[in-house]
Amino acid sequence: MKPEKSTNSVLDVIRKYAASETINLPVFPGVAFELQQLLADDNTSIDQVVKVIGKDQALATKVLRLANSALFSGPTQVRTIKDALMRLGLNHIFNLVICTSQQNFYKSRIPVLDRHLQISWKHALCTAIGSKWLVQELGYRELRDEAFLAGLLHDIGKLVLIKVFEVMMAKNQDLVLPDASISKIFVLLHTEQGHRLMQEWGIPEIFCNVALEHHNEDFDKLDTLQMAIRVVDRVCKVEGISTSPDAQLDISALPEVEALDISGDLLDELHTVIMDATTSDFNA
Repeated sequence: MKPEKSTNSVLDVIRKYAASETINLPVFPGVAFELQQLLADDNTSIDQVVKVIGKDQALATKVLRLANSALFSGPTQVRTIKDALMRLGLNHIFNLVICTSQQNFYKSRIPVLDRHLQISWKHALCTAIGSKWLVQELGYRELRDEAFLAGLLHDIGKLVLIKVFEVMMAKNQDLVLPDASISKIFVLLHTEQGHRLMQEWGIPEIFCNVALEHHNEDFDKLDTLQMAIRVVDRVCKVEGISTSPDAQLDISALPEVEALDISGDLLDELHTVIMDATTSDFNA
């Protein structure tokens, strides 16, 4: 009983830190918040969106660069935010804004934490790109943008926890967090902490639920988005793009694969898409 009580007390301390104002938690970017409001208004004009993105020139520049990258480029070069919007659509621009803003949080001056952040960012990005590709290939084109955002944010609870570890280690110079301890805490807390943060942001519940439930043993076999994220998350594990890699995991035996009717050939293609994503412009 003692080890269990000790573990519970540690988790309670971490939860208190995560809920405190001393943690430099990722924030929902102001530009993204404004775009979210525009998305909800059927009368939104392209010029309104261009004006909002133009408020942050650094962000606008990066969005343009990404719109012209191999991931998203078309036959002609995008030269303005309006061109990017016409090519990619408002939902996709919104995802790019979230992606570029979140990447800045995945850094730490503490080497052991920075290693986890780097692999966490790569995992988030590969899950986003892989999930978007998978739902489209399965015939759910309308879910592409939702799949990208859900994949990008599904493990954001790990980012919250690492920000907690940074504060704890700054307050106690003698505190040592081995990789095994970090991984264990991830397993126990990252889904609840990710869910909590996304609810604070006011993110639609469909994305919050992915963060909370993507490791649950039971899942809704009618929830295509959740199942796609779960499949891609596991493929990343097999490919070593995860804080908890598992090269022996049999993806073809997953119940989600059966429920989505994913063929062996499509799974092979998915592995390739995910590995290609590790060299995407988002990692620059």
